[in-house]
Amino acid sequence: MASYDLRCTDCAHDFEVFVQGFLREDHKVCPDCGSRRVEQRFTGFLMGSGGGNAPPMGGGGCSHGGFG
Repeated sequence: MASYDLRCTDCAHDFEVFVQGFLREDHKVCPDCGSRRVEQRFTGFLMGSGGGNAPPMGGGGCSHGGFG
């Protein structure tokens, strides 16, 4: 299931649509005023790992606790 953030250009209402698959024109209807003048909003999202304050991934450390 995909989630899309949308904004009505007539009444400025922001809303979210959940659809199976891709967003189609018939999904773009404002729930407040019924307008079909709706734009998709692009919001930030995270993809993958290692972003932000996440701890580093992977090994590289010695498991025996010393240099030798």
